[in-house]
Amino acid sequence: MNHAFKSVGIASILLLLSTPSQALLYDLSGDMDVFQATTNAGNVGNGTGTISGSYDDVSNLLSYSIDWADLTSSVTNMHFHLGAPGVPGGVELGIPGPWSSPEIGTDIALSASQETNLLAGNWYVNVHTANFGGGEIRGQVLVSAVPVPAAVWLFASALGLLGWARRKRA
Repeated sequence: MNHAFKSVGIASILLLLSTPSQALLYDLSGDMDVFQATTNAGNVGNGTGTISGSYDDVSNLLSYSIDWADLTSSVTNMHFHLGAPGVPGGVELGIPGPWSSPEIGTDIALSASQETNLLAGNWYVNVHTANFGGGEIRGQVLVSAVPVPAAVWLFASALGLLGWARRKRA
């Protein structure tokens, strides 16, 4: 490995380690069911689902995967809503159809207020069906920061792979 490549690698690592503490990646997760759906008062059905994804607070990009099973009828709409657990709220972000499980969205830019509400744990996913126009299943979006050592490890691994590829070419 030449000195220029080593210098770039060391500078990159120092830059990563010196980035502001607010620059984080977040994991998103959550379980959906009829019991959380405030619009399914009778807790009708056996529908369940999961939410997973990530959010980058530097690029402001959201990616998600939502899957579900055992709904009483077809999906007619789906949204991320603003609301604490058990509290209904308005739509924060629509999820465009047609809908099929898993529903995947990538690189969706969020506004500053959407980011604030998401990171505060005030988003939930609501799956609307023909039988439950207000929502058959719901799940709170849980947010957790990715530990910085994991991010550093991933970055260092990527640098290592670049070095290996460069040596292989030489």
